[in-house]
Amino acid sequence: MQIDLEKQPLPKKFKRNGKDYFLDTIRQRLVQVTPEEIVRQKIVSYLIHDLNVPENMIIVEAPLAHYDIDSKRRADIVVHGWSEERQCNLPLLVIECKADGVYLGNEVANQAFDYADLLGCDYVAMTDGYNIYCYRYNEKTNTYDNIKNIPEYNDLLANKYEAVIIEPVPERIKFENIKKYLEEYDVNEIGTATSILKAVPAFNLSECLLDVRHKMPTGQYAMFKLIEDYGVRLLSYGNASGGGVSGPYRSFLIEKDGNTEFISMAVEVGVTWSKPDVERTYLDIAIDDEKSSHLSLQLMLDEYMTVLNDKCSFYHKGSIGIGKIGSGKISELRELVYKRYPKIIKNNCFYFGTLTNNKLWHLDDKDVVELIENLISYVLIRDEYREIVKRRKIQKEKKK
Repeated sequence: MQIDLEKQPLPKKFKRNGKDYFLDTIRQRLVQVTPEEIVRQKIVSYLIHDLNVPENMIIVEAPLAHYDIDSKRRADIVVHGWSEERQCNLPLLVIECKADGVYLGNEVANQAFDYADLLGCDYVAMTDGYNIYCYRYNEKTNTYDNIKNIPEYNDLLANKYEAVIIEPVPERIKFENIKKYLEEYDVNEIGTATSILKAVPAFNLSECLLDVRHKMPTGQYAMFKLIEDYGVRLLSYGNASGGGVSGPYRSFLIEKDGNTEFISMAVEVGVTWSKPDVERTYLDIAIDDEKSSHLSLQLMLDEYMTVLNDKCSFYHKGSIGIGKIGSGKISELRELVYKRYPKIIKNNCFYFGTLTNNKLWHLDDKDVVELIENLISYVLIRDEYREIVKRRKIQKEKKK
């Protein structure tokens, strides 16, 4: 939900070494003014003036070590309540604050839930100063359920809250109606420069990935084991141009060579450096594990998806960026693909599959499963090639 914090007063500002500082009444010290700190201060004001939280029950940038937790981390805001049973203040609510523009997706939510687990809070919220998402711990399911807002302080103490009613997944637009729908409405995941001929299958693919009623079959595939079709996660990834893409991704939890990682896919709008004002439609495929997350492939559907009569085919020429090193060699990538997964090599391209373009696609359709398997295998090999090039560069530098 959206939250209006514009009316919330900010603390007095002071100068220090040429920079602006707030005099924070909670921490009782000067703190530098940053976009994230502005959000913190507005939320604190909202808690005090709108939700009637006593100032002495709020801790800002609460050290977890303060709660006998072996960690150097700090929670942005923790609200406490008095426990008669234990005769002390206990954490009720933890709030994770991010600067405006920071995507409030699964990564931020998991950070907030982690703090709540460590602190034993029943209530969790995350906000960028404009949007706020609130949750309450559900003991029966061991999950955090979405609630409508942060309860007032007395309701927090009494464990009263307003739950969000989960609506059923809406039915997908019928295939024969997609073209008309795209012509009448602006669709966020379809680029304005994408022709209607390609916009229809691109939208079909996007809706296929977001449709959690159908799941890709688990089990052993040629290059990897699909542990679980994990459904939709809200994610944010950086791309090669230094920008980022955010939104709902279909995530697949896989295992390859003893390593477990997520492969996530989404149809999204993107631009290029050469034509920054021209919006195209991309299939973004990302990889994340416990250490890092990145986009492995941005497949421009305007270029690498062909539509002929009722057939829609997906392919790629093999261009690949390798961080600061620059571009990799397509010939080397092709050679590695030939060793690892030769079935997708066709003529001078990498071919992923063809879908029938006269019906809705589902993730348990045989041809869709083959497409997803080929795409996952391709990005795994791309990342293997990236590591080969990086190691080769390190070895060359050592010989100098």
